[in-house]
Amino acid sequence: MTAPLLPSTPVDEKDAKRREKEAKRLGIEREPLEPAFRYKALLSAVRAGQDLIELADKKARFALVIISVLNAVVVIIVVRGGDSFIPRDGLWGTIAQTEIVAYVLTTIYYIFKAIEALRPRGSGATTDPLPTVGTAGESMRVLFHGDITRRGRGEFRQIWEALRLDNLNTELADQLLTIAQINQAKYAALAKLYRGVSIMTALLTVTLVTIAAWRLTR
Repeated sequence: MTAPLLPSTPVDEKDAKRREKEAKRLGIEREPLEPAFRYKALLSAVRAGQDLIELADKKARFALVIISVLNAVVVIIVVRGGDSFIPRDGLWGTIAQTEIVAYVLTTIYYIFKAIEALRPRGSGATTDPLPTVGTAGESMRVLFHGDITRRGRGEFRQIWEALRLDNLNTELADQLLTIAQINQAKYAALAKLYRGVSIMTALLTVTLVTIAAWRLTR
């Protein structure tokens, strides 16, 4: 005669519920995001990308401040130093003048790089036709100022009244891609700009060393 099965203990029931909850959570995580969650994720990513653009502009302006300080030192040396401070003739004069000319040319080149890093990108209005009828999963182009100003007030309000969440998600995804491309271009220009700041600092240092060596050999 077999012994009767004992009922499940509360501990077993809790463990089963926990495993069921865990399986449900894993199932949700592996499914595509719901439109509302996708909207929040895209919006956060767009804002993070915009913060990176602002950070790149701040870094470019800081590089310009450094360049201004270096240029001020060069101006003091060249303008106020006089013949007694800078060699004008002979081998030392040729070396010093060559270094100063190289510094000036380098400065001009990397100022253009600063302009490249700071210039607006992705702000031009397009000329292609704007969508007027809502289509599932398509961008209605209602967020970018260049597209907004091409519509009349009544048309713009009408489109927003019929707008779907997937329309917004598609447009936010397009904007996120554009912002990523802008950041890639900006930070590439920024890397070149800071490389230029290093080169300018090195050139100025070499010039000062040349002047110091000339004064020691006088």
